[in-house]
Amino acid sequence: MPRKFTLAEAFTDPKLECSLLAAIAANPEVYWEVLDLLPPEALTKTRQVYEQLGEAIVKNDPLPEIDVDEKEAPDPVAAARELADLYQRRLLAESAQKFMDGLYDKIPVDELINVLETGLVRAQQAVRELQAGRVEALSDLLAEVIKDAEARQKAVREGNGTVGLPSGIRKLDKLLGGFQPGLHLLAAEPGQGKTTLTLQISSHVTRNGWPVLYVSFEESLPRLALKVICSCAGLIAKEFADGVGRLEDLKRAARDHASSLAGLHFIEGTSRLTVSQLKAKALQIMTKRKADRCLVVVDYLQRWASGRREYTEFRHVVSALVSELRELSLRLSCPFLVISSQNRPGQGTANLISLKESGDLEYSADTALFLVESQKRTATPPARAVDLVVEKNRYGDRGTIPLIFRPDVGIFREEDRR
Repeated sequence: MPRKFTLAEAFTDPKLECSLLAAIAANPEVYWEVLDLLPPEALTKTRQVYEQLGEAIVKNDPLPEIDVDEKEAPDPVAAARELADLYQRRLLAESAQKFMDGLYDKIPVDELINVLETGLVRAQQAVRELQAGRVEALSDLLAEVIKDAEARQKAVREGNGTVGLPSGIRKLDKLLGGFQPGLHLLAAEPGQGKTTLTLQISSHVTRNGWPVLYVSFEESLPRLALKVICSCAGLIAKEFADGVGRLEDLKRAARDHASSLAGLHFIEGTSRLTVSQLKAKALQIMTKRKADRCLVVVDYLQRWASGRREYTEFRHVVSALVSELRELSLRLSCPFLVISSQNRPGQGTANLISLKESGDLEYSADTALFLVESQKRTATPPARAVDLVVEKNRYGDRGTIPLIFRPDVGIFREEDRR
């Protein structure tokens, strides 16, 4: 029976692979020129030989004998780039093949759409992985620096005045420049509204056109959705949770706000969730929403870390998780807003050492934000006067933002004290 041809096979070039290996064998310096361009998985027939050559070159050992009939590639760098491009096209072809096979196998449409989305995520991830980890000379980066500066100025002129994703809190956006790629920690003692504030920021970000991925280890997803809708409509979520709210008001709020909040996505956090899975989900919603970045919220850090078992000491587990999350945020060029608990002696303060398992947290975070009860202001109950303290900020100055918290309707309002 003849072997079935697959679409991915159209995007392979074994001869080009062999000619590149011949060039490396003839001049080992070529390996260092193509290392950042060509991952081993991009090779279909010669991956093992490529890895063996690379291992010998790294260890400065004699090169193994290779059996290739092709002549040396005249331009190894161009050959590496072409093979990397073929690799990305194969990933797309594989998902297209599954999609087309599924059309004839009568697979449900929603599953077929998921096949396409997954394939796009894999291809996009391959591109990002190729770009990550490269050694770059300063002279090569200057053009990118200027281009980035121009893009940031354009974003400020045409957008909402921030280069990052807007929080909706004017002074916070001014201090941070919006939420930029990196790790942003938010800490407070229980009951100060950490989840409420992150939900409010998430709603603002998604209403301004950016997707949000909210990972909750604390509350159920329907409860979070209820809080968001009620906050947007000025309703009291507790009344509906207690079964006494007016259903007509809730239905009207859902109709009025569901469309503008369509970019807000939730994941219920479990001990089985990995950072790699979080990465795939973030890429998936960015692809779905046709966005080049998103806000990722984790509620909260220590609860996620408690389900991991890499180290015997919990502080090492937290440290490892923080490092992974910050690395992922930079690779995806997406800001991560992560809620952290405080140790008992430091609860209610805005001190970096109050971060539970602080050590690496205070050094790894790009910004550290604290919600604390105001010592100088008061508010009429049920409202409360709280301060959002920016205690660490790699993007600018530190500062304190006076807020009024309405826990009944789940809203933080910036108090104008000019």
